[in-house]
Amino acid sequence: MKNTIFLFILTLLICLKTNGQEIVSGYLQLENPENWEEKVNLSKVQLNGTANGHTYIPIASSVISKEGYFSFDQKWFNNKDHIYRVHIDPIKSVSRHTGVTKNSKLFILSKNDSIYFEKGTSFFDSYTTNNKAHKEWQQLKKFESKFESLHDDFDTEKYLLRTKGYVKDSLQILLVKLISIKKLDDKKLLEKDIKENTAYYAELLKELKASDIDPALFLYLENKLSLVHKEKTEKKYSISMVLNGIAGLVIITLVFLVVKRKRHQRKTILVPLSKQENTIKELIISGKSNKEIANELFISINTVKTHISNIYSKLHITNRKELINK
Repeated sequence: MKNTIFLFILTLLICLKTNGQEIVSGYLQLENPENWEEKVNLSKVQLNGTANGHTYIPIASSVISKEGYFSFDQKWFNNKDHIYRVHIDPIKSVSRHTGVTKNSKLFILSKNDSIYFEKGTSFFDSYTTNNKAHKEWQQLKKFESKFESLHDDFDTEKYLLRTKGYVKDSLQILLVKLISIKKLDDKKLLEKDIKENTAYYAELLKELKASDIDPALFLYLENKLSLVHKEKTEKKYSISMVLNGIAGLVIITLVFLVVKRKRHQRKTILVPLSKQENTIKELIISGKSNKEIANELFISINTVKTHISNIYSKLHITNRKELINK
């Protein structure tokens, strides 16, 4: 009976510890504790579209014990993986002495996992976690570290090619894929890659929207896609307007040429003169006046004038001088 009671109490204690409580915990080695605030701060991380852009939303603080211990219980977390940050701030009056110390750590966690920080020579340096997404993130960091030492010899095309291959073949967790894409954005390569591989990113965005990832984490990617789509649409519209303008000019030019040609054809096609008109034409060329032509042909002056008007019209001229020259 006693053994049964003991096992029941032990089980209850284990359950209370597991369900309540500390899923982020550990120790800090403070060599100069007077330079640092006596608390560790926990923040929720949001990704945004600026270079190295993270927004930190404060969640809670944990007072550091004399032994250097701190902890955060699971009430600050939920069932979904998210990016968090723990950090300790220097005291403002001595911050100039501690600015070179790395005093924060980013990690992925849900309330179903845990992370434990061990004492080390630097803050949050040595830790263990059972979160699968964070472990995959660490593998991604190792891959990316191969390029960080290239400096001036950094080959953006090679980096893009190898990164996309790694993301496609090695990363299984959407949140980690999203973090790798944010790295491209930090290096100002994301917009270029979206323009070249729009379909891939559009499909990835669909997967992210269908997942349980916080939409605030991939809002920057959605904005980038919208921006690229807008630029492409505006570019297509501009090209369309230019092509339409060129087509309009071509049509106007063709219409002008057709009209001009028809006018030219009308001018060059001469309607044959009648026998009487030819006679009057020859008399005009010989220098006869209208009255002399009328007397010679036994017709009225008005009839001569009518014939002369017809002659001018058929020959596309307006006066006797043009007739003689023609």
